[in-house]
Amino acid sequence: MNAIINSAIIVALVSLVLGIISRVTMFRLPLAPGGIGASAFLEFTNTCLLVAITFILLKISKK
Repeated sequence: MNAIINSAIIVALVSLVLGIISRVTMFRLPLAPGGIGASAFLEFTNTCLLVAITFILLKISKK
């Protein structure tokens, strides 16, 4: 369970950094055809953090 939480937080931080870089440079990052914009990175960051919060709350409720 801790591995899932830690990996979701790490992926969220990486996605947040990429989103900030994309927003500051006003460029779409060429990771996919057509590029990925800053809003997509930030929405993915939100999703990863929600997954981490959900697993943390699940871990707390099992105690």
